[in-house]
Amino acid sequence: MPDVSVLRTIRTRVLAVVLGAFAAVILIGLGALTFVLLSTLRAQAGSTAQATAEWIAEEINQHPPATVIAGHADDKTSGERVIQILGGGRVIASLPADAPALTSAEGQVGQVSASTIPRIDGVDGDSFALAVTAARTVEGQIVTVAVATPSTLEESTQIALLTLATLTGVGLLALVAVGVRYAVAAALRPVEEMRAQAHSITDIGVGRRLPVPAGDDEFSRLATTLNDLLDRLQRSDSARRAFVSDAGHELRSPLASARVALDRLRDGALPEDERVAALARARLALDRLGYVVDDLLVLSRMDERTAVTPETEIDLDDVVLRAVRALPTTDERITLALEPARVVADPKLWDRLVRNLLDNADRHAHSHIRVTLRREAAGAVLEVDNDGPPVPEAERVRIFERFVRLDAARARDAGGSGPPFAVNSLQTVRGMGYRLVPATTGV
Repeated sequence: MPDVSVLRTIRTRVLAVVLGAFAAVILIGLGALTFVLLSTLRAQAGSTAQATAEWIAEEINQHPPATVIAGHADDKTSGERVIQILGGGRVIASLPADAPALTSAEGQVGQVSASTIPRIDGVDGDSFALAVTAARTVEGQIVTVAVATPSTLEESTQIALLTLATLTGVGLLALVAVGVRYAVAAALRPVEEMRAQAHSITDIGVGRRLPVPAGDDEFSRLATTLNDLLDRLQRSDSARRAFVSDAGHELRSPLASARVALDRLRDGALPEDERVAALARARLALDRLGYVVDDLLVLSRMDERTAVTPETEIDLDDVVLRAVRALPTTDERITLALEPARVVADPKLWDRLVRNLLDNADRHAHSHIRVTLRREAAGAVLEVDNDGPPVPEAERVRIFERFVRLDAARARDAGGSGPPFAVNSLQTVRGMGYRLVPATTGV
């Protein structure tokens, strides 16, 4: 099974980040809700305490304090509320009876003062809203009325609310986790499809490509970029395959020529002139084989950027003459018009350059080759022409590209350049200019 641990790691990380953020939001929300709830409870407790104090004060105007307190003893709504009537610095009546004095201050008739007090001994609750006022009894005595109402929830209620909040938060986190998991899986599905397709591609030459997701998002652009990379790799692979075929073709021809010459020598009893000619052909074939191998090595070193090309001043006309003498053709086929010219360049590369140009010209000429060398203000101009078929206009630039042959069948005498022109292209890139012009007899 394909390894999807990376995707699982991404899913886990995304899920952890989202759940962490959502948990933080839930905690903040619960904190805000708690704050609002406590504020509401305190406000409600204060309002209840003030309303109760005013109500008790009105009752004291009509009934004795003990009677008023006794009337609230069975009040189911009183809960943990504390009601006291104080006068002369002592508690006159209290509910519950054993509650300590809530305040030492004297209230004002018709006015209610509000405050907050902490725990009261013997009464459940952590905080109380206190309301203080004054009333006149039926005997005409001024007494203080104090009412304390709990401003916090009971412990059981707090536990219930905390349990409910915890269960709600966990439930929300679980829902978010499931939703995020499926959302991330759906978002990463194109990546998994691309990964599976890439895993199944074992040969870049088969033309298989990664699926491109619909839309114009990061995944579709990634798939397009990777497909472009595969296209470039396939073109490079095709070029290298063609190069191997061309190299084999170029090596096969001189080997065949050398084999024929050696076979004739092996037969023996050859006249002296034929024996010398056979040896010359064998040597020429071996020289050509060495040239092809050297060309391939130059291409390899230049591809690796390790070629060292020391430059020196050379006689270009001597280079041309050496290349002409190396051609396997008669002097009658070649017309030379050479002016003395000196250039600063790498001698070995220029030898290959001129030799390859003349070799291609000789290969495709019918009966005549013309070589012209002249000096100009910008340097030297070397022209090579023949009477062979012209290169198609659309192919004239391609023959200087790497690993290009114009004939699909790779037939040696049917046309094409092979490795020699590839070396010419490298030399051109290294500073030589070239120009292909149509002529009446060829190119």
